[in-house]
Amino acid sequence: MVFEIVERPAQRISGSFWEGTFGEAADGAVRRLIAEMQGHHQHLHPGDHAALVGISWNDRPDGFRYLVGYVSDKAETTVHPGFVDLPAMRFVTALHHPDSGDVFAHYQRMFDWIAAEGHAVDTALLHYREEYDPGFVSLSLSSLRLMVPIG
Repeated sequence: MVFEIVERPAQRISGSFWEGTFGEAADGAVRRLIAEMQGHHQHLHPGDHAALVGISWNDRPDGFRYLVGYVSDKAETTVHPGFVDLPAMRFVTALHHPDSGDVFAHYQRMFDWIAAEGHAVDTALLHYREEYDPGFVSLSLSSLRLMVPIG
């Protein structure tokens, strides 16, 4: 498993918010939102194959908030429109493939690597960023980039 440090420039991520429990997410709520956003984006921007971005805030004991969207200069016209403006940020990142095992275990290995390398996780703005390639279907069929913000 390869970890690296990457930077993302200041960006607006525009899309749709979801909030729910870990159980609802496991039952497919986030996967359905991803599919809806992909369909919506392709309808508005045919031929645009931009990566879908997921931003997570683990700010409740039984679940989390999630924004699924695209880098954009304006808010998308979705069912639950929303956006977040992010400053330039540094992340530890790794690709998670369908054969990489449990995504939560993968994140834990990232946290262990961050500590071992002397970096500190910085959750002041968000807890996780994930980038989904066009055509993402599910964790069992598609790869995605896992990202943990660091100071």
